[in-house]
Amino acid sequence: MSRCSECAGSVVWSDDAASNICTFCGTLTDPSQRILTSADDQVDSQYFNSSAPNVLKRFRGGSSWNLAGESKEIRNRNNAYSMHEFIKSLSRSLSVSGLSPRVCTLFDQAMRTNQFRWGTKAKLVAAACLSIALRESGHPDSLKDLAFLIEASDSGIKRTLSSVLAALSLTLTPTGPAQYLPILQSHLSSILQDSVESSGLAISLYSGLKAISLRTATETAQRFVDVLARYPPEIGFSQFSHPAVACAVFIFSLEAEKRSSLSHLVDISAYFAKQCRVAKSTVLQRYEALQDLVGNWIEEVEWLDSYEKPLGRAKLSKRSLCARGLKDVLNWKHSLWKKRMETERQLWTDGESEAERDSFQTFGKVDLQPSRKRIKVPSTISTATNFLLDPLDASVFAGKVNSDPGKLAADGGSISSYLLSSSCGSGACVMPSRLQRLSAARGGAGSDLISDDELLADGEWELMLRSPDEIQQLELQWRDEGILEKMEKADFAAAKKRISQRAKEERTRGRAEHPAAAAASDLGRGRPHSKRIDLEAFSKFMCGSDLGPEQAGGLDFSEFLGVEVFDEKDNQDLPDEDGYSELFDPLADGGEIMVDDWRPVSPK
Repeated sequence: MSRCSECAGSVVWSDDAASNICTFCGTLTDPSQRILTSADDQVDSQYFNSSAPNVLKRFRGGSSWNLAGESKEIRNRNNAYSMHEFIKSLSRSLSVSGLSPRVCTLFDQAMRTNQFRWGTKAKLVAAACLSIALRESGHPDSLKDLAFLIEASDSGIKRTLSSVLAALSLTLTPTGPAQYLPILQSHLSSILQDSVESSGLAISLYSGLKAISLRTATETAQRFVDVLARYPPEIGFSQFSHPAVACAVFIFSLEAEKRSSLSHLVDISAYFAKQCRVAKSTVLQRYEALQDLVGNWIEEVEWLDSYEKPLGRAKLSKRSLCARGLKDVLNWKHSLWKKRMETERQLWTDGESEAERDSFQTFGKVDLQPSRKRIKVPSTISTATNFLLDPLDASVFAGKVNSDPGKLAADGGSISSYLLSSSCGSGACVMPSRLQRLSAARGGAGSDLISDDELLADGEWELMLRSPDEIQQLELQWRDEGILEKMEKADFAAAKKRISQRAKEERTRGRAEHPAAAAASDLGRGRPHSKRIDLEAFSKFMCGSDLGPEQAGGLDFSEFLGVEVFDEKDNQDLPDEDGYSELFDPLADGGEIMVDDWRPVSPK
């Protein structure tokens, strides 16, 4: 019996390999035979079972003859295995190979719903599942990258993503610019590791970026995004493209770390825009919008120099000013946010009553006894009931009734018995007002006989007023939220409207009192008049309507109107050369004109 040349073990003949194989090390005795296998091949036992028979034989299945391996279950298993390999390759392409098990699980669950078919639709489902896994792990969805890898449109992946989410009943957290900051940092660090020639950047830009700490710049960009979320500006960055906003924010953070503006802004914007698959012009527009926003924030800080545009050229550009003051502005905004949170917490704690605290402490307690079913009373009936119980209570009409009408039980179930009954807690909950008590004490006196001073006790009005500390806290809170600025703008607009309305009324009153002066002033304020018009004669003509018939009779308007006045003798018809007049009136002598009946023209 032959032995193995490697380990001296026993060998056996294998028909599949057509050679002797060692039973210990698996070495082929015949060196001309080869088995094309790889140690890296991993077979998923979920889809391929080595114990299953793999013999091609025919079996009778229903009314048709099928081969082994051609059933629907086996086809689905083979297709699922192929798609799992495809998902692993997609994950490796995006450098997120650790997410492939989660993506495979989502893909299997989506395909079990029988809403998607194998083939191109299955590839779209795999891309959508990978996008879901990316979103769950805090990464951007990368829909455009996935569309490029699977050679499909991003709109098709978006539609498939919505279908998969609806089929699996999943909800995704909204994305933001902060998810793109690590990607931009990794791309920039990789390009700065190369030489200047291979990086493709200008020498001044490369040297400026090389001296910046990218980790600190990313932290500054993260704080910038947080401030934008806490203080939403009027521009509304949440409605814009998140990759473009992330690129603009990251450029701002780089300039803040450098404490000056970056050279070749267009080049660095084009590089970041290419990595995030957005337009370069979009990144520049978002950068300009953020620059204006930071400039407005700097003006609110007293110890920072604001940008003042002189008549000539400014000593310090607006970009450099924003780069120097960005960190200080972010710290100031963060401190304002902390103060506002502490103020709101303090106001909530001070305004909380003892009853509310007790109810909050006993909120989590569960009553083990089953609750009794109550009859639901309509709102109209409950309103009428409270009105009958207390007609002078104004809260009934405002809909603010302290007692719960749903907890009232009807005796006998009739409306009359319910209306005639009273709530046991209504007397304790709804206390009579001071006006009602004074009116009852004075024998039903009206409100006109009770002065306002009697309605308030000594020092009660001062307790209703806010203290200076509370006023200062509220002003600070309103200024942070923008409410105070809106109120000031509204007051300024109202004052401006009142001034314009008052001026308009004065002009109207002046026109009514002096019409001639108003007409002359209108002519003076208008555009330059032609020199052909005699303004003195025109003013006489305009004032002629105010004159009497005796005074107006002496005016000759034909002099300045350009109208020639003819006498009646000049207006007579002149005979022509033949002695006939062209203006002959046939009815002048009172005769008649005979007209024949009309008939159509005869054809020629």
